[in-house]
Amino acid sequence: MLRFRLSLSCFSWLVLWSLPYEPAINATLETNGGVFPAPLDSIGGGQSAAQLWEAGLGVLERPLERRVALVTGAARGLGEQMAKALAQAGASVAFADIDAEGASAAAGRLGGRTGPTLAIACDVTQRFDCEAAVARTLEAFGRLDVLVNNAGLGPRHVEAAPATRSAKFWEADPDAWRDVIDANIKGTFLMARTCAPLMIAQGWGRIVNITTSLATMQRVGNSPYGVSKAAIETQTLIWAKDLAGTGVTCNSLIPGGAADTAFVSPQTRAALTAPGGRGLIDPAIMAAPIVWLASDQSDGVTGARFVARLWDASLPGSVAAEGAREAPILRSST
Repeated sequence: MLRFRLSLSCFSWLVLWSLPYEPAINATLETNGGVFPAPLDSIGGGQSAAQLWEAGLGVLERPLERRVALVTGAARGLGEQMAKALAQAGASVAFADIDAEGASAAAGRLGGRTGPTLAIACDVTQRFDCEAAVARTLEAFGRLDVLVNNAGLGPRHVEAAPATRSAKFWEADPDAWRDVIDANIKGTFLMARTCAPLMIAQGWGRIVNITTSLATMQRVGNSPYGVSKAAIETQTLIWAKDLAGTGVTCNSLIPGGAADTAFVSPQTRAALTAPGGRGLIDPAIMAAPIVWLASDQSDGVTGARFVARLWDASLPGSVAAEGAREAPILRSST
């Protein structure tokens, strides 16, 4: 694995987009050669990467070769697993996270042969950070094809706030409440707003928004997290219509249950992992659907919602996608 440490220059993202391809700036660029991806640790019910390729994502070639993806919240959890899967499918991947060291460590944990990776510090609530992250991705890789909006704050942020007295909305810390709204809704908007013009100009692109189950959105005491995820689902439906005819699609993806990440509170974790509990979902379950959504095989699929837990990686991608597709949370009249 070869690493390059490079320095930052101060150009706007639009200027950088117009420049010729040059090496990455202000980030760690890791290049791993080779033709075949290394196996994923675990995908869904123990499916390996080899099984995924045989299931319709390409046996002798990586399905995302020459594609470039940017994943937010990629330092750990769902984001790390999705960024890892995209890189192992051949994409060049920017690991973006407010935790710069965590993003670099996540990119460094990639084993075997993958596409090049880039670690970027990015606070998605800040417009400049979003534009700078895209600019760095463009300078490193020359284009941007896939945006995975995964960064966000969970219920624990409000629960842990000093001014929060209970999970009831009128007893929640209003500043912590606003933090969740800013990270989850505003952050998703700012990243998509920055990436969409680039994708539209090249006539191809993918925006994938990571949300949660309908039950979680409505769970008692789960405001503002549930509120924010419902808003992202609405954003997905509207943006898919806005992008119609451009070659750019917008879909949402959910794990399909509580995933084994830092989002889960100690109390919830204890209840789910106790005898008789439902257990926690392996974050690697997101790998198969995110690779398919980022690939040419998902051309024309937009405004849809997919459940990773329902994805059968033993099937061809389009068949697995149909089985994992869930009705939108809102009924559309058009």
